[in-house]
Amino acid sequence: MVESSDASTPGRGNVALRITRFLAGLERARRQPNRREGYHLRDALQRMEAQEYTESESAVQRAERSEPLPGHVANLLATNESVTVGQLRDELDRILKNPQENP
Repeated sequence: MVESSDASTPGRGNVALRITRFLAGLERARRQPNRREGYHLRDALQRMEAQEYTESESAVQRAERSEPLPGHVANLLATNESVTVGQLRDELDRILKNPQENP
């Protein structure tokens, strides 16, 4: 769950909130993310962890729109691996609890 302390960096808090809302919507619909949504959400989480908040927010927007996968990854077997809402939420919680320090 996103807490107020997680919003110490404005971009980070916005992205975390958007991801949390998206995951809550999936839970309300009682479904798991499809291949496109899962890919874009994992991308958003990786970029959030790397403190690339603008790129992370763009990835969340792509998930919300269920945009097609980029051409260079569309045929990769790794993109066929399903991901659950629980796994994504756990990853978000891990990132929020262990923020990386700037070098």
